[in-house]
Amino acid sequence: MPKPDRDQLSVMAALVLLSYTLARLVVLPSVSTDFSLFGLVVHFEINTNSVMLTLAAALTTAGAAWLLQSHPQATTQRSTVEHWVIPGLAALGVGSILSRVPLGLGLGVGLALAAALLIAVLVAEFIVFDPTDPRYDAAMLGLRALAYLLLIGALFAVRATGVRAAFAIPIVMVCSSAVAWRLLRLGVPQVRVWRYAMLIGIVAAQLAWGLHYWPTSPLKQALILGLASYLGEGFMLAHLKEGITRARAIELAILAALALVAISFAG
Repeated sequence: MPKPDRDQLSVMAALVLLSYTLARLVVLPSVSTDFSLFGLVVHFEINTNSVMLTLAAALTTAGAAWLLQSHPQATTQRSTVEHWVIPGLAALGVGSILSRVPLGLGLGVGLALAAALLIAVLVAEFIVFDPTDPRYDAAMLGLRALAYLLLIGALFAVRATGVRAAFAIPIVMVCSSAVAWRLLRLGVPQVRVWRYAMLIGIVAAQLAWGLHYWPTSPLKQALILGLASYLGEGFMLAHLKEGITRARAIELAILAALALVAISFAG
């Protein structure tokens, strides 16, 4: 069974962590501007943190492509773009959360966990690159769990940092659509699923618009949006595979009810 190169994984993790660290050490000149959007004055700023997070995401996606080139099945694949989504989201979501952690032991532990998480995502993507790999099912389940964990983390970071609705809502739509597209591609690779993924993202964005002004904690909002994306992806996946059966609809409804009860007790 093929295994990802450890040196490549180490180099990629080190570069991404370096970009997170440089965000604390390097101060770049900020560029800001104000513009009008739907009658509202929107302030847009590019600063050190945004530059470094973008660099981390770019490094991670490039690293995923680099890693997959060493896979024995690489010559039979036309594109590796779908394998960039979750690693890129991981770099952005983890970096956003780490940027709010103060210097000290907590940041050191956070960086170690970030490295482990990034490596886990890249290894899972390497395994699912070949559907005939005997580890495929386990890696697919792990990748799905990591995808929703990262999506919730990214949405939490967006809300916790106080991003204005004009920017937060598009970010929610893009992140939810990207994750839904990747996971639907994983479940039904023979179907063009971008329309279904966009629909899930639009629904999540509409929900995020209402929650943005609702007096709830960022964690609850992120969990609700993550649940909505999960239910949408599960509904679409069932529709594309065997159609929505009564049993599947009841299963999703019960899951939604139980999850909402659990979220109501979250911090």
